[in-house]
Amino acid sequence: MEILNSAADIKIYNYKDRTVHSEKGLVLFRKEKDNFIIASLGEECEKYRMDLSDPDNYVLVAPFSLGVIADYPVAEKLLKYLLNKYVHTSGGKRRLFKRADRVLLFLHEPCGPVDLKAYEDIMMLLGYKDVHMITAKTDLGGLSVEEAIWNMEEAQGKKFDCAIEITKNNPYEYAKYSYEQLLEDFKRWGVEPAEVIK
Repeated sequence: MEILNSAADIKIYNYKDRTVHSEKGLVLFRKEKDNFIIASLGEECEKYRMDLSDPDNYVLVAPFSLGVIADYPVAEKLLKYLLNKYVHTSGGKRRLFKRADRVLLFLHEPCGPVDLKAYEDIMMLLGYKDVHMITAKTDLGGLSVEEAIWNMEEAQGKKFDCAIEITKNNPYEYAKYSYEQLLEDFKRWGVEPAEVIK
């Protein structure tokens, strides 16, 4: 399914208990009368989608496509849900205070200034005053992704509430989606792929 190939995977790193959680970057909407309401978010969408008895009344959305924000309001709702699920609760109860007002974003795909600003704005809406970013252009100094994320507190000398990694667990899916989009572009432009790809 095309949308699954383009959808990012999201990892949440909780600095307080040093845990890592991975979820699909998906939101499923169900039609009720004239409106669509959220039926499930994240990993739940995979199972829910397989059990649909009336697919015409459901819409699956990937708010992060190829690593950038494709649907701003839905992206905000998904991140809020994941933060509440993995960071802002303890023992099943909502925490009164965040560990810190700082958050780290690790963005694997190239992002332009507008994309970076959109990410920063979402995190500010979610209550973070200080947004640090590691992008595809950041030199990790030989560290792995996880090492760079866990070492951020030591490197910055500041506490972080959590880190959010926008990634793709199976990069082949991104490649397949991008290739299919490229073929569509060639067709739209009236250009034969063989004339360009040699």
